[in-house]
Amino acid sequence: MALTVLQLQANLDAINQALGNPTLRVRFPDGREVMYRSVDELRKAKAEIEEDIRQASGKTGNRTTLAQHKRGDGPTGPSLYDRW
Repeated sequence: MALTVLQLQANLDAINQALGNPTLRVRFPDGREVMYRSVDELRKAKAEIEEDIRQASGKTGNRTTLAQHKRGDGPTGPSLYDRW
């Protein structure tokens, strides 16, 4: 059975709380308790839950968006030396 977005968010909150503590044990709202082997494993579980939330809420694509601007500053804009 698929979890609802609210259930997934509650699981994500439990993971985030565990990341802020020195323990790798997570107690989920449904009563399950999981002991992760490493912080990396805990972060992977967090990423999977975040992806499940995106899919369950109908969002697609990456969670990171990049923008490029041409305002005359930065590596794509003119240099101070171009004017002389």
